[in-house]
Formats: sequence, C-alpha cells, structure tokens
Amino acid sequence: MQEVIAHGVPALMVGLEPPRIEVCLEYRPDDPYAVSMLVGAPGALGGCPVGWVFARQLLVDGVTASAGLGNVRVRPYDPEQTAVELRVGGDLTVLLVRTSAVRRFLAATYQAVAPGAEWRRIGWEEVLARLTEDRP
Repeated sequence: MQEVIAHGVPALMVGLEPPRIEVCLEYRPDDPYAVSMLVGAPGALGGCPVGWVFARQLLVDGVTASAGLGNVRVRPYDPEQTAVELRVGGDLTVLLVRTSAVRRFLAATYQAVAPGAEWRRIGWEEVLARLTEDRP
C-alpha cells in the first residue's frame, strides 16, 4: 500500500469571529487525481471531522487564480492566504489557509506522483472489473 500524504493546516473559518480550526489535507497515490480535506471544528458534529474530496488540480489552480464551479471553489484571498469555499445547498463556509502550507502539501504530492503521471497509478484492471461485474 502506498503511503498517505497528510498535512495538518491551521485555518480560519470566515465569519463574525472566525474560529481557528484544524484542516488536514490528504493525498493517496492510489487515488492520484484527488485530494481530501478533513475539516474539524471543536463542538461541530460531535467533534468528528467533515471530509471533502476534490481534484488535486483544483487546489493547484486555486492557489494562483479562482478555480472551481461546483461545491468546492479555491481562490487567492491575499498574498499569504488561500480561500477554500465549501458549499452545501445554500450554505457557504469559507476557510482561509496559508498559501505556503498548501504549496508544501502540493510539493509533497508531486514527489509521490508527478503531474501527468497520475494515469499510471490507477488500477485499470480493478476499475474494469467493477464496471463489468454483475449486480443484483
């Protein structure tokens, strides 16, 4: 099994009094196109983190320019912070994370799987088997 790359990143939740929360960015080389963001807030959801999965490229693009059209959008906030917008229905949460921390995380993912080499990490036989298996 490939090693999971996980970086804890302090974040601010934008609001009237932004609480500091812990965000964990994760990357699994066996799912090379995706990153996970685990968002935990003290007292929220019984202390359980909420997970979001989105394209690694969205994070790459969002560090330098606005990126994303769906429930996850990423954009520069100021020279030192990147805004990650998470949408559920009509609700929006904006997290501010240090751009330098995001860049370090992305550099670690590139060490594991270089851009353009992602397709080599996908177990195509397993994907094909799941697509063609009989289901009741």
